Parts: sequence; structure tokens; C-alpha cells
Amino acid sequence: MEDTQDLSACVTKLQENVLRWEDRLRSESGGPDAFRQAMGELRASLDAIGRAGFLRLAQAGEVAAETLVGEGRIYRFKQVVDKEWMSLWGKVAVPRRLYQEDHGGPSRVPLDERCGMSGRFMVLERVTAFLGARLVAGEVEDSLGEVLPEPPSRTAIQHVLTAVGQCAEEGAEQLELCLETAAPLNAEGDTLVVSWDGVMVPLREPAPKRGRPAERPMATDTATAPTAWKEAGVGMVATYLTPLDPDTEEPQRVDVRYAARMPEAKMATLVNGLVDQTIRAMQQSVYDHLVILADGRREIWRTVDEHAEFDGFIRILDFYHAAQHLSMAAEHLFGKASAKADRWYRSWRHKLRHEPGAVASLIRSLRYHRRRLPRRSERYRRASTELGYFTNNRDKMDYARYHATGLIISSGPVEAAAKTIVGHRLKRSGMRWTRQGGQHILNLRVLVQSNRWDPFWNWYLEQTTPLTTLKKAA
Repeated sequence: MEDTQDLSACVTKLQENVLRWEDRLRSESGGPDAFRQAMGELRASLDAIGRAGFLRLAQAGEVAAETLVGEGRIYRFKQVVDKEWMSLWGKVAVPRRLYQEDHGGPSRVPLDERCGMSGRFMVLERVTAFLGARLVAGEVEDSLGEVLPEPPSRTAIQHVLTAVGQCAEEGAEQLELCLETAAPLNAEGDTLVVSWDGVMVPLREPAPKRGRPAERPMATDTATAPTAWKEAGVGMVATYLTPLDPDTEEPQRVDVRYAARMPEAKMATLVNGLVDQTIRAMQQSVYDHLVILADGRREIWRTVDEHAEFDGFIRILDFYHAAQHLSMAAEHLFGKASAKADRWYRSWRHKLRHEPGAVASLIRSLRYHRRRLPRRSERYRRASTELGYFTNNRDKMDYARYHATGLIISSGPVEAAAKTIVGHRLKRSGMRWTRQGGQHILNLRVLVQSNRWDPFWNWYLEQTTPLTTLKKAA
């Protein structure tokens, strides 16, 4: 690494290199290879200038005094200690004056405090955390290695992700208040939609071994597997704008706030967070339509019943889940892959989607055709299950009215969020997570996907940057 002490020398060298390459590129010897080599040297010169300038600016915050006072305590200068800071231009060794009380105890470094680097070594902490929310640590290292002279190590990257994710977890309530002030949910839409779903994730926890017992020699005889698959939760509170002509236009999403939690009983933390966000959204604006949208899982709708905040909401069961159950009902009633099953399914799918009150007629049709099956047959039992599905959810299946009102009838957005926020990052080949480690990543991913990274990072810096209180002794 070049000397970073002399900024003027680095600038002079840059000028000399540019002039030298300028002459060469104007000559006949210039070409693609020469231009690429010139760009390489230009980058190296700019990095040297960046390191020198970084060091100059950092040292401008130094306090040159033998004695400092802070919080009623007296700190005396002990020694100069170098600390290697990771900058955009590479590693820079910054000499810092260290102070300590006469009787010992924790030391203080005024330069670190004035630069906001107490407990930090990485100036590019933000970009590292942002990329780490999307990529695994090794990919972050490789990506930064393409644009930086010296990327942070995987260990350093993981340290940043843990620190930032844990800060968001511990300060969740304060963070929510900050986001509500700095980046509230855009209320320009006329419809408020709340939705949540589950997605399985691999945990680093023992679980009962499944499948056929191993039969090969030397096979383990343990009854547990090292990975447990449990259901994480993903939810959203979003505002939508209903179309002027529902027959030709789809509802347009205006804004969204995502939430994601690692596996827990009844998704309690996730649901409580969504309820709080819903209350705040309704306090900030008046909506023409309030909607709860989900698939047909009883646990979700039972949870909805338990929260009085959702009492006035229109309950919509995702149309495509209903269509899937309709397809299964057709198979049980008329036989798998039969022409009659296909005709029945297509006819009722269209009616369910476009005709008011179609679900009541569908239930009657299901009962009529089920009577033609032997009562003790497997097809009768399964057809009865599908009949129960539509009977239990009939109050959430008035799709023609929802469509005419311009409401969204698909839970696709929250299912896509489950894949994007959880699946794409936590379910790669060979991955296993602790609940805490996975939550750190989810805390960051929901902020990125909700387009609230800027206000979050400002909040994070406020939480992790102590105020400088040391002053020169009188």
C-alpha cells in the first residue's frame, strides 16, 4: 500500500500518471489494452488519494491535550494507538490518542468518538449491511472485491450483519416510532390491505428423523435429524388504489410495510406487529375499504377473529387458493383427469369469479354430486373435506362483489414476499439457521423490501453513536 500520509504527493502522482497515459493513448501504441491498463493505474492513484484524504480528515478530529474531562471524571493521555479502519479506498491505519483515568478502568479515544467510530472499524458499514441483507457473506465479499481495493472479510461482514440486525431487534419499538415519523405508510390509496402467510425455514435444531430407516452398513441409528423445518411468518400492511374500471384495470399498490419473523407459536409477534401498524395506518387516514386477505388456513382466520381491530374489515379468501380446492373437488367428484371433472371445474371457476352469490350455488352442486358417491369411499370422504372448505369460508368468497368494488382478491403479493424476503435468503442449499441469526437477516430484509432503508440507517447511527462528552481540562 502506498504512503497515505502525503496527500499532495498522491495528487501530484495522479497528475503525472494522467499526463503520461494521455500521451501514450494519443499515439499509435494506444489501444484497448493500453486504455484498460491506464484505468487500472488511475484507480490505484485515486485510491491512494482517498486514503490520504481520509487520514487527513480523520486526524482533524483529534484532541491534542494531556488531560480531558468528561462526566465528572478526569482522563489522562496514555499513549498513541493505531487502529486499522476499513474505508472505501482500502485499509487506513489511523493513529489515535488514548486516555484513561489514573486508577484505571475503561479507556476513551476522543478521535473515535468525534468520528462516530467507537466500537467500529468499517466506514462502509452501511453498504455491507445493505448487501448482506440480500446476499450471503461470501457473495458480499466477492461483490465488494470487484469495486473496492480491499473488501472486508466474511467474518467482518457477518459481524456487521449481527450487530445491525440485533440493534433493530432490541430497539424494535423505537424503530417503529421512527419509521412512522420519517417514512409513514403512504395513505394516498383508498384501500388498506392486511395479509400474512407462513413459509418453512431450516433451523439448526434437532428434529425427529423422517422417512425409511437407513439399511446400509454403518448407518447411524439416531432417532433425530440435525435440521428442523419450522414455519416462519411474513406479513404486510399495504395501501391500494381501486381502479376506475375494475373490468379493465387492476388495483394499484401505493405503498407497503413488510414484516417477517422466525418461527414462533401462532406467529404472535408478527401478528401483533401487523395489528399495531394497522392501527397507526387507520389513525393517519380514513380508507374507503379495509381488507384482510389470506388463504383458507383456519389458524389465520381464527387469529383474525381474536383481534377486535379487524372486526370491520372485509374478509377475502385468496381466489386462487379457492380455485385450487375447486379443482380437487372436481377430481374427487368425477374422477381424476376426466372430461366431466374438467367441464365442471371450468364452469364453476368462472361462476365463482364473476357471478354474485355463486358460492351458495357451488355448495349445492357439491352436495348434489357427492350423493352419487359411495358413502364409505375415499372419494366421498375427500369430497366432503372440500365441501367443508367452501362451507366454512363462504363468507369470504363473494368474488364478484369484491371485483366490482375494485378490491384485490389474490394473496399473491404476500406469498411473493414470503419467497423474496425469506426463501431467497434463508433457504439456500445447505443452510440452517438459529432463530436469532435468521431474525437478524429478516430484520434487514423487510426494511430493504419496504423501501425504508434510509430512515432505518439514520436511526441505527443515532442508536450506536454515543455523544462526545470529553473536553479539555481547564
